[in-house]
Amino acid sequence: MSISYAGSSGSEGINASVSNRDLVYTPSDGEEFVYRASWNGIPIASAKIHAAPILIAGEKFYKVKIHAKSWKYVDPFWKMRDYIESVFEAETYRPRHFVFRQRENRRKVDTTANFDLETNKWVVERRKRNKVRRYEFVSRDTFDPILAGYVARSLDFKVGESFKIKVFGGKYRYLITFNVVGREQIQTRIGVFDAYKIVPKVINLSRSGYAKRVRHVTVWISADEKRRVLRIVSKVFIGSVSIEMVDVKS
Repeated sequence: MSISYAGSSGSEGINASVSNRDLVYTPSDGEEFVYRASWNGIPIASAKIHAAPILIAGEKFYKVKIHAKSWKYVDPFWKMRDYIESVFEAETYRPRHFVFRQRENRRKVDTTANFDLETNKWVVERRKRNKVRRYEFVSRDTFDPILAGYVARSLDFKVGESFKIKVFGGKYRYLITFNVVGREQIQTRIGVFDAYKIVPKVINLSRSGYAKRVRHVTVWISADEKRRVLRIVSKVFIGSVSIEMVDVKS
């Protein structure tokens, strides 16, 4: 099975490096991952990711749901209750629907996006308190952030390679270059894994230059057929934030 796009001819170029690759991983029915986020070694939040197949007009899709929340002792300083949802075709990984309900302190933003297969158009509605912004853009190979993650972990890559994926985050569009810089064993709470070490580089396509809020990030993905995202470490203004898988269920 390989990734394909509606009417794909390779003319856009950005995602050509992934559109002709075979997928080495697809979600298991009902798989669930639990992650813990720590700032400088201090646990601050957790997230649960659940993926399951659904049928739409007789066609198989995957729905991925993420519930993320800050820990109670952190709430007085930073209260976070986010929900993210992505629906995409099981066979082709073409997107269909994306939802991001962001609840962080007083920040309340709802983003809903739908992809039209006939026109290759994303239609996005972004609601911030009482203000609503709607916009559209045409691109057959721009993924929502969740689907982009599944595409990235599903590719048959090797050390020394890099591949590019276009992503939209609700307000801006980005070009992410994934550089596979090494392969090493890492110790996690769920065991020791042989893992690919990946360093992504993010460019803001809506505004010139690199994404300002994205500092140096390193991602470790298991080198087996399950391609689990084991750990993500990102530098922040003070220290670093680490996100690590702490439980898995299938």
